[in-house]
Amino acid sequence: MGTLYLVATPIGNLEDVTLRALRVLREADRVFAEDTRRTRKLLDRHQIAVKPMSLHSHNEAARIETALAVLAGGGEVALVSDAGTPLVSDPGGRLVAAALAAEHRVVPVPGASAASFRCPVRPRCSRRSRLRGCRSSRFRFWASCRARPVHAGPYSRPIAGARRPW
Repeated sequence: MGTLYLVATPIGNLEDVTLRALRVLREADRVFAEDTRRTRKLLDRHQIAVKPMSLHSHNEAARIETALAVLAGGGEVALVSDAGTPLVSDPGGRLVAAALAAEHRVVPVPGASAASFRCPVRPRCSRRSRLRGCRSSRFRFWASCRARPVHAGPYSRPIAGARRPW
């Protein structure tokens, strides 16, 4: 039984990566990335020699077979996104489902969240800010929500009518 790691990567500053994420990336038999060019910058910055393999919406089905073969041999596979936590709005969901169906371990490797650090250092947000409601007592993260909820799908309906602090 192999292990699939979902590795959070920095959004912006490459030094914000966690020590655990670096260890997992160094020890992984295969690293899958949404954009190998961005991931290569992170790996090079931290002297990690593994070559990332692309995994995006156009090749996800084919890459699942490669990942499952590594996992079936008891190997370790890491999945990273361009920046942030994999699967928040990135491909890879089918890989996770396939790994779970084959009874492999799936382990999240969280990273630092720039969104949560914004609250203590900026008591009020401007109207143009993408992160609304920054007072920590009223903090909400509205990422990946479209301007018109009808286009965002059913997950946005509960928050569409929510009182916004701006």
